[in-house]
Amino acid sequence: MNYSKLLDGKRAVITSGARGIGKAIAMLFAEQGAAVAVGGVNRPALDATIKEIKEISPESFSFYCDLGVKEDVKAFCKEVLDRFGRVDILVNTVGINHHVTTHEVNEEELIHLFEVNYLSGFRCAKSFIPGMIKAGKGSIINISSIHGDMTMPGYMMYASTKGAMNAATRAMALDYAADGIRVNTISPGLIMSDVIKDEVNACRTDEERRNLLDLFERMQPLPPGSMEDIANAALYLASDMSSYVTGQTLFVDGGASIKAH
Repeated sequence: MNYSKLLDGKRAVITSGARGIGKAIAMLFAEQGAAVAVGGVNRPALDATIKEIKEISPESFSFYCDLGVKEDVKAFCKEVLDRFGRVDILVNTVGINHHVTTHEVNEEELIHLFEVNYLSGFRCAKSFIPGMIKAGKGSIINISSIHGDMTMPGYMMYASTKGAMNAATRAMALDYAADGIRVNTISPGLIMSDVIKDEVNACRTDEERRNLLDLFERMQPLPPGSMEDIANAALYLASDMSSYVTGQTLFVDGGASIKAH
């Protein structure tokens, strides 16, 4: 195994990679030899990201795509297959949230969360799995959340979409093991992603910012994680280093899931 180019010659799809964890995964995969297709709804950020990636991996490309719109996802998948022929690695990275308790849930918003967080990944997998079956191998990685297994007040909608993703991962792993396709989940804890950084920068006072950062430090035994921590875990699951791993949920959470609060 060539540990300097773990994904040499592979074709990977990162469903949402304009910023944040998706971008970190796309950049690392390109550095490891993969051609990468990156979706995203933030067009300026997507354009900037693919410019960086193409300097490393010229075959890579981006596609403006609202993952909450079925036709957009279908168009993205078609473009990928037209350009790449088949997909070796699919990473479903998108995740949006809306904080309400159950009796406050708006059904339209809940349906939208399922469209984005869950159904977009299902639709991509449905499009790319036939090519993986034909090739006799493939890796699907679902970026879930610690909230898919344990959560906090106000997270019902988000937790339910991620819990569904976790359950689907296990079922898919069973469905396609004989075809050489591995399906796994990464469940991040607190990651200092672009979204979290935006939240910190939005604090109105220095005291509010200090209190928020102090909370982040106390949420898990280790300090808050970086976007690269999730990218490294994704590289492990995408590469042959994890050839005997399927149907698993890998918690990359600084120990939050073992801490009694």
